[in-house]
Amino acid sequence: MKVEYPYTWASTPSGFNKIKSIKGSPCTFKTKYLLPNTHAISNNVNYNTSNPQSMAYVGKYLFIVYSPHNDGKGFIIRYNTNKFNKKSFKETQQLSLKKNISGIKIGPQITIGHGQSLAYNKKNHTLWMWKDRSDMKPTKESIIQQISTSKLVPNKTIKFTMDNRGVLISAGHNLTFDSNGHAYWWTVSHGSVKIYRGVLKQHSIKVELIKQLLKHSTGTHEQSIGYNSRNGRLYLVSDDSIQSLPISKTFNKSILKPNNIRYTRFDSGREFEGIDFDNSGHAILLKNRTPEAMISEHQF
Repeated sequence: MKVEYPYTWASTPSGFNKIKSIKGSPCTFKTKYLLPNTHAISNNVNYNTSNPQSMAYVGKYLFIVYSPHNDGKGFIIRYNTNKFNKKSFKETQQLSLKKNISGIKIGPQITIGHGQSLAYNKKNHTLWMWKDRSDMKPTKESIIQQISTSKLVPNKTIKFTMDNRGVLISAGHNLTFDSNGHAYWWTVSHGSVKIYRGVLKQHSIKVELIKQLLKHSTGTHEQSIGYNSRNGRLYLVSDDSIQSLPISKTFNKSILKPNNIRYTRFDSGREFEGIDFDNSGHAILLKNRTPEAMISEHQF
């Protein structure tokens, strides 16, 4: 699925939207929350909510990373969805015009890199994201940082290097965790998908490359990765396309087969920024232009 520029904007920028798959496993997403959309919270251009990059759905909270500019700086907002559930789309879209709003916690400016990797580890109740480059170019050293769920700033970092026979390998730009606390991310190499599996320890991380490659990437941009604990599948997200695979067949001596892969294609023309799952197995999809969190009509 090739990205067509420029991206399309939401058909109803200040109201309900719906997108339906056109190919593969059927799926329909509809607007769950219209997100705040301003270029300057309290007239501060460093707090621009028009460009969300990733999210984590944790209980009643929705954490979203924002990238106001291209300098690697950004911030995180924690939304209390219990408050959102009582408001109209118009009200939630205008919530961040002031900083002190009930139900919204706005974090300070931090280094987010490209910002596409916020993920929650349910095993030990921690929030993580990569500290990569905003332009996604390789780095000699990889850094993963734990994010405080209350202060919305890094409270721990792990620095490490990976190499393949002396050749340095850069870490990922997306991230998710399975029910056992293992980290996963994916990259594209010569058109094929590489999936990595990591185990985070107190001050280190052990990483292995899953032995099989996916011959075809779902799309041209690696936007997100998510894990659904209800069906044990990983979801690889590109713009207007999602493919999934069973996590149990990605490690040890398990072998993926073509019929293990599910693929869904849309034609919204919009940018897909992130995916996560609620406790019932419904997918939550973060989209841009205009910012909104959409929910799948069916459980996965």
